[in-house]
Amino acid sequence: MQFVARQEWKASKPRGKWTNLARTKGVKIHYTGGKVSPKLVDDHDRCVALVRSIQSQHQKGNGWIDIGYTYAVCPHRHIFVGRGAHHLPAANGPGLNSGHYAVLALVGSSGLVKPPPLMLAGIWDAITYLRKHGGARARRSRGTGTVTRRNARGRG
Repeated sequence: MQFVARQEWKASKPRGKWTNLARTKGVKIHYTGGKVSPKLVDDHDRCVALVRSIQSQHQKGNGWIDIGYTYAVCPHRHIFVGRGAHHLPAANGPGLNSGHYAVLALVGSSGLVKPPPLMLAGIWDAITYLRKHGGARARRSRGTGTVTRRNARGRG
């Protein structure tokens, strides 16, 4: 797994304390909901910039203490640390994912809309990590599409 620490992507500091979680029902997979440039696939620096802009929107636009996601996964199989394991996510608004971790796939509703194989593998890495180290239950991972071991390896 290739984690990108908050310091590496130059995350802003949280504007408050995260709520701690001991265990969740599972993991929900999210997408940006907007346009994501397909150039992301060829330029990892664009991934860093996108994650930073999402954090800025969440903090300044939404008034949240931090980026709303547990992790964000880019097309290069890198996993950006957002709130991290054992912290309540705020994706879709405070409390709406209180029973699940939130992993963001850096795909959108236009432009880059289909996760490339390395992104699928990174999403699976994040789910596996959260199950092993974050107390996420194995049978309750959900999202706008299903990520399985099979399609994360590019076979489905």
